[in-house]
Amino acid sequence: MKLFYLTLISFATLSCQDYRTEKNCFEDGKDKKIHYKEFTIDRPEDILQANPHHVKFSVSKHVDSYEENYNNDRNLNISDESIWRKRAEEYQLRFKELISHFGDQFVYKNIQQNNRETYGIGENQFGYWFLEVKNGVPNACYLGLSKFTYLNDRQPVSFITGNTLVAYGSFIRISKSWGYPFGPPSEAVKDRLVFEIDLDIVRKDTDHDRFNDLFETLILLDPKSSDTDQDGIPDFTDMNPLYKSENSKFSNLYSLIIDSEYENFHFSKSNYFFTGYFSDCDYFQKASPKNVKILIYPEKEMNHLQSDYKLGMFPYYLGRIKKDKQENKFYINYGSGSGGGSIEAVFINKKWTVKKISTYNI
Repeated sequence: MKLFYLTLISFATLSCQDYRTEKNCFEDGKDKKIHYKEFTIDRPEDILQANPHHVKFSVSKHVDSYEENYNNDRNLNISDESIWRKRAEEYQLRFKELISHFGDQFVYKNIQQNNRETYGIGENQFGYWFLEVKNGVPNACYLGLSKFTYLNDRQPVSFITGNTLVAYGSFIRISKSWGYPFGPPSEAVKDRLVFEIDLDIVRKDTDHDRFNDLFETLILLDPKSSDTDQDGIPDFTDMNPLYKSENSKFSNLYSLIIDSEYENFHFSKSNYFFTGYFSDCDYFQKASPKNVKILIYPEKEMNHLQSDYKLGMFPYYLGRIKKDKQENKFYINYGSGSGGGSIEAVFINKKWTVKKISTYNI
């Protein structure tokens, strides 16, 4: 009798788990309410208060304003390909050392070389990073600047002194609601700033996993554990560091869809570049793509994780699975800044084939 009850309890537990997965992963025919956060213009006092404690700033008339920095590009003849080709060549030559170690994970803003040490400032979808190469070993630390911080293209020649990084820029804010295809208009709140950043705080890496604490806190990894999901793979190299991946029918489908989107890129060994999604689907959370690292967050985190104003942190959307009348066919809605539609997925002989069906473009 005791064995019967244990078996019954185990079955009930598994049934509840299956039900939760079905509920979170498949469309049930009911319209899901979408809660939009009303757009408001950030107040200057809130922007200044958001500046982290390890960053000090002062005003200098010698620093370009936010408007001047943008005008440098606006005044160029955009139809003259020779100008852009020359700028690309100059960029490749100037940042050759950083590119050789970090590749295209960052857009490079500054570089300083001393003996066997190279320092740089890079930018990706999360914001700005401090880059250093010592004795041929590269390391990147997220600077932890607030989302309101903008760094100019023109930076000081020598920007590293001891444990301090100096950068030029502004505090900015979105001045009107978001709009594609060019993104939201923005404006300076406090201009011509010199930032002094404490690198002792920036370099802090409690679990010694090569992701600094500021970055792990930003993307919700555990700064005190080098293996957040406890799957035996270090966060630094884990393709899905927030959840243990699994080899299952629908997890493999999400993995295939993600990989097909990034098949023409070279992000599989890019430790500091992730693509991210919001989903309560267990299958999605346990995906294991090969072409790009992923961060999957519960849908409740959508309003908590705020991207940098200039770069959408997670611009791509994948929805729940919709079953077709044919048992082996399914559909998943998708969306991005350039358009959207649905993905047709067919499961034959234990293998998936997927086809993107675009229904609208922006």
